[in-house]
Amino acid sequence: MDKKLIVLDLDGTTLKDDQTISKRTAQALQKARNYGHEVMIATGRPYRLSELYYKELALSTPIVNFNGAVFHHPLDSHFADSYHQSIDLAIVRELLDFTLDFPLSNIAAEVQDSVFLKESNDSVPETFRSGVRQIFIGDLKNNIQADPTSLLFFGQKKELERISTHLDHSLSEVISYHTWGASWPAVEVVKHGIHKAVGVKAAANTLGFDRKDIIAFGDETNDLEMLDYAGVGVAMGNAVPEAKNAANYITASNEEDGIALYLEENLPL
Repeated sequence: MDKKLIVLDLDGTTLKDDQTISKRTAQALQKARNYGHEVMIATGRPYRLSELYYKELALSTPIVNFNGAVFHHPLDSHFADSYHQSIDLAIVRELLDFTLDFPLSNIAAEVQDSVFLKESNDSVPETFRSGVRQIFIGDLKNNIQADPTSLLFFGQKKELERISTHLDHSLSEVISYHTWGASWPAVEVVKHGIHKAVGVKAAANTLGFDRKDIIAFGDETNDLEMLDYAGVGVAMGNAVPEAKNAANYITASNEEDGIALYLEENLPL
């Protein structure tokens, strides 16, 4: 059969709920590589929070971070096809003004390896502080001096819906956004037109794969474009309804070795 490019979302997909990769999944991915297939990661995480899994799987492929805003090769500092798509700082400041009086639990921004938080509290995942070169707490509008990779608003459903409506009506031509799941309700803003499929397409071009030979695994709304773009989109059993609707197949959950089960049944491992 044709060689495949296997694309992995991390949270809720490759990772179990305890943030580990099961032995069966790791073995299935290694067997796939032994047969000549390629494996890569496409995640909403920054690289500092995905590096552990990149190394654990002993990958040698490019990686997609920040939901497609960053594409690079961890093993090649001179990788010619790398890119970093950031949000215009003027747009970020406009959004910060718009939400100034919202009772949000927090606002976060990432500029390369620096993190900016409005509040020093537990309203954002602890991972935001992991491996960070610098953390700035306080007034984001004055603290951020460069175009951010992403901007996140954490809060209750009502406030997040108001932000989403504003983005749809006023800024849809300059930004894109994704919503986070129930554990950490948030709206994540990135540059217009940026999503995981952008990075996956770049990786496929670099590695020499046709779209039809891409198998992508995901579980959340930030995986929708990737699942639709791939020749075969596979949603996890624990995926949100939108992801299941976008996928070609539904496998078992992240707690039930869903990736391994699909690969074992559909590739000659």
